[in-house]
Amino acid sequence: MKKSILALIFGAMAIGAQAGTVSFVYGLPIALSPVDINQTGNLGLFNSNLGTLTGALLTVNGQARYSITGRNTDSSPRTAAIGGFTSISWDSSLSALDAFLLDSIDLNAGSGFQTFGPSQTLTFGPLSASGFLSDDLGSILASLQAAGGGSFSLTCSSISGTVVQGGGGLIAANVDSQAGCGAEIVYTFDERVSQMPEPGSLALVGLALAGVAGASRYRKA
Repeated sequence: MKKSILALIFGAMAIGAQAGTVSFVYGLPIALSPVDINQTGNLGLFNSNLGTLTGALLTVNGQARYSITGRNTDSSPRTAAIGGFTSISWDSSLSALDAFLLDSIDLNAGSGFQTFGPSQTLTFGPLSASGFLSDDLGSILASLQAAGGGSFSLTCSSISGTVVQGGGGLIAANVDSQAGCGAEIVYTFDERVSQMPEPGSLALVGLALAGVAGASRYRKA
């Protein structure tokens, strides 16, 4: 009986690790600007005073919107598809991230194949496209934290263009493009728990100690 009560006491006073998450965001929701863009934002480093960092997930996002106009310059009908494309690439002030930012977000949207009558002008849109890339940064956790926290920058830049398929080179196309970007990093960590037991635990310890004392008096009697 005494051993069980003592086990209860030590269990109440045990200190454990509690899992937690913290995240930093910039540029979300995405605001579109005329391309080509070159935008920089900051994300936070993990504050190592909070606990032990166990994981980090970086997600970069891109979005584009296109308004398309095509004009048939021929006196005969022509069939063609007009599209806009945008490639968004990334760079960071944190050199450890370089290996994770090699891939670009490639976006495109278009009219699909359409028949343009003689000298006819057709418009399409706005047409939207979006995408994202996620990277597990578990291999560079040491570079993502600092006592008290801090920040690092991410820069996104875009290259856009127009593509015309079909039409025999007789479709004059114009694509007005907009683009934008944003990013989020989510840290998971084992939170440091205070060594001071909570009031409820203290009360439980007090009751257990009283039980031990009562049991001892009973045996002596």
